Formats: sequence, C-alpha cells, structure tokens
Amino acid sequence: MIDLARALRKDISRRSFIKYSATLAAMLGLSDAFVPKIAAAVEGMANGKQPVIWLHGAECTGCTVSFANSHHPGVAELVLDTLSLQYHETLMAASGHVAEKALEEAMTRFKGKYILVVEGAIPVKDDGIYCRIGGKTFKSMVEEAATNAAYVVAVGTCASFGGIPAADPNPTQCKGVADVIGGTVVNIPGCPAHPDWIVGTIVSILLFNKVPELDKHGRPMPFFGKQIHENCPRRGGYEQGRFVKKFGEELPDIEGCMGAKGCRGPITYADCPHRLWNAGTNFCIAASAPCAGCVEPSFPKLPLYEPIEEVAKFIEESEASQDEGSISTFAASLGGAVAGAAAGAGAVYFAGEKAREKEGVE
Repeated sequence: MIDLARALRKDISRRSFIKYSATLAAMLGLSDAFVPKIAAAVEGMANGKQPVIWLHGAECTGCTVSFANSHHPGVAELVLDTLSLQYHETLMAASGHVAEKALEEAMTRFKGKYILVVEGAIPVKDDGIYCRIGGKTFKSMVEEAATNAAYVVAVGTCASFGGIPAADPNPTQCKGVADVIGGTVVNIPGCPAHPDWIVGTIVSILLFNKVPELDKHGRPMPFFGKQIHENCPRRGGYEQGRFVKKFGEELPDIEGCMGAKGCRGPITYADCPHRLWNAGTNFCIAASAPCAGCVEPSFPKLPLYEPIEEVAKFIEESEASQDEGSISTFAASLGGAVAGAAAGAGAVYFAGEKAREKEGVE
C-alpha cells in the first residue's frame, strides 16, 4: 500500500474540504443535500477504505500528471497520498519483483473490492507481446486484474478507445479496455483526461455504489453530455460565417470560428468550455486552437487541420452567400436567441481577455 502522507503530511481546512465537496456535487448534477455524503465518500478514500489498482500500458502517463495537477491541489494530494493505492508504477516506491508481488497480493487480499484503473491502450497483436511489464503482457495483466475488480475505469483516450497508440496504421493492434475485456467499463477519455472527471467519477462510484449514467461510448454523462459547439465562445463567428483561415489571424470585428482549421467542436461532447484547464485558466478553442476532439473514439482523426464535412459544407455555403451579398437560409436558421447568446458570451469572454492582456502590458 502507498501511504505518502506518513512522509509528507498535508493539511487542509474543513471549510475548504466541504467547499470542494460542494463543487463535486455540482459537477455530478446533485443538490446541496448530497454534500455531506460526498465529503464522507472522499474521506473514505482518504482513510484507505477503497483499494485502487492502477495499471499503465501503451501511453505517456499524461493522465496521471493531469490528475496530480488538480485545480484543488490540497484535496488532490489528500486523495492521492492517502488513497489505498495498492499499485501504481509511477507513484509507488517499490520496483521490480517487489512491485509485482505487491500487485499479486493486492488482487488476492482485496478480491472483488478494488477499483481497477487502466491508463493506456492494450496491444493485442501476437497475443500482446509488444507491451510487457514484469515479464507479463499488459493484455494478460488487465484481463487478470479485471476478473476480480469491483469496477473498471479506463482513464484517458488511449485506455478508453485506443487513442494515439491505435492510430493508423496501428502496428501493434492497440485497443481500448472495453474492446479487450468486455463488460461494463467506465471510460474517462481525454488527452489527457481532466482531473475533475477522474475525481468526480470515482466519488460518484463510492457515493452510489454503482457506475454513473453513461453515454453510448461508456462516458459519464455529467461530464460528456454536452456538445462543445453549443457553448463555444467563438460560436458567434460560426453563426455569421466568419472563419479563421490561418493560425494567428484575427478578424477585425469578431472572434472568428476555428472550423476552417479543423475544429471538431460540433461533433465532440465534453464540458471543456465550462470546466477549463490548468487550474481553470483556459481551454483549446479560447486559446485560439481548434478542438481536436480528443475525447471521441475517432481521435486522432487525420488530417488534423482540415474542416469536418459538416463545417466544410457550411463554409462553402456561407462564402457563396457573402459573394451574393446575402445571408444563406442555412445560416439564418441557426440564428435567433441561441446565436445571440453565444455571440454575446464570446464577446464578453474575449473582451475580458483583451482587457487583461492590455493591463499586463501597461
């Protein structure tokens, strides 16, 4: 068992702890009445009541790094350092035969009770010989550990759907966890997965003793139920047919849509526009980069910077309408209150950013 808290004691106020529990309740779409139960669930994690086995396969360990970079470092450290984390190759002090023995003992001792977290795709070609750990194939390790796990959670797009290791031509035939072991697997995709998605999902499992509501791709609905395009701060540019055609370009009177540069927001489902990344600082589109659709099964979709079919058609129609000096019927149908609200939200967001940049310069 890993208990770094004995060596690195961390303190957090009760007020901050309850505030974070309230944040988790909001993330999961629960009322304030659930805050005490959520606090108890997180404390249960901290008291070592919920064993976790975390395996790594074909990946970059970015999801572990993301989890450690939580917006609430005090609570993240509380959960990470005192969680009953029985096996984690990156965080545990043990190595070699000692580490593998710890894994075997944990699976026996906590049979039917532990949460299995898998980070990384599973190579299956030639029975998985292209990813070995301690002399065993990663494929066999996941299959064995999943057999007696209470819940199986795939963290990151690699573990969820194959991700980058499974990109064409996929020489080692990498697959996501569910495609290898079958059954119910909670997928928390993302490249990397947002720390809130990981913590919120685990707390939901502990709180209700069951997996949260999942979409057709096995993703928790509280985090992956909304289309990014619906809440995009550049939505106003899309509605008006104003597109950024090259990186670094700024349109004179509006923040242009990134659709022409391959933005996959219209076909991607995640709460990135509200969640934000790097301690609530920003997210891809607001940072003038197109959404790569990293939480979708199709990621990575190449080429990255060409418009998706739906947007390409709209761009063509918008340009034709502008040449004719009129607004297309298609674009007009997307107007109204939603377009106005989106454009207004985008204008307010970017106006604030511009003001902060100006203050920083002065």
